[in-house]
Amino acid sequence: MNVGLCTISGGNRSVTAVMDAAADAGYDGVEIWGQDHVGNGEPSTCEEILGEAHNRSLEIPVYGSYLRPGTDAFADKYAHELDIARHLEADLIRVWAGNQEYQECTSNHWQAVIEDLVSLSDTAAEYGLGVTVEKHEGTVTNRHTGARQLIEAVDRDNCRLNYQPLFSLPNTDILSEARDLAPLSNNVHVQAVPERGGDERCLLENAYYNVDELLSIFAESGFDGYVNVEFVTENETYGDAVKRDLAFVRVCLE
Repeated sequence: MNVGLCTISGGNRSVTAVMDAAADAGYDGVEIWGQDHVGNGEPSTCEEILGEAHNRSLEIPVYGSYLRPGTDAFADKYAHELDIARHLEADLIRVWAGNQEYQECTSNHWQAVIEDLVSLSDTAAEYGLGVTVEKHEGTVTNRHTGARQLIEAVDRDNCRLNYQPLFSLPNTDILSEARDLAPLSNNVHVQAVPERGGDERCLLENAYYNVDELLSIFAESGFDGYVNVEFVTENETYGDAVKRDLAFVRVCLE
């Protein structure tokens, strides 16, 4: 497994400033934030970002788009977002699955999410791209069952989950769902809070859930993608926080 840093972790820092921190710490790559850090997504902007990454010996494994398959805006945006991923030479494009949670999702919305993901995955495959569907609140993947059923329904080899632990769950549930969902995942996000339901981020080493065991589950499943540090604590300098989280993840992966 490789370890990446999501550029959204830098907040209002420029994408190059985040890359500097990632390279200085020793990350393998960066996941590019699909809002502030790509601007309008012009090819020249993306190619400049790619060049800056290469200059720092960083890969760009993922483009973190905010495409939402199953919503009205999807059809107008997805070709442009795929172009951004291509110009960044990313391996994966990250998307969010709809705008309804699984337990409240209508059958029409569920079907629309599936159909859009099939279309996106097939087009992405033509460009050698994979799709990673973030497990996230406010989408149909918020529940373990929804995440599994969606990937199975889409049924495309290049469409998998972007797994991340949700802080509403106890440690035992996080580890249980990870065992089931790891084989269906092609990307991982990690971040931490010190207690269940918290919203003030801490170092990964102080997480309320067992990060070491979580990553062991993915390793044992044969996962060979990126583990990306998504957000970091504000109680350390940014540079120190990204270094300490990387060091902790590396130890977990030994």
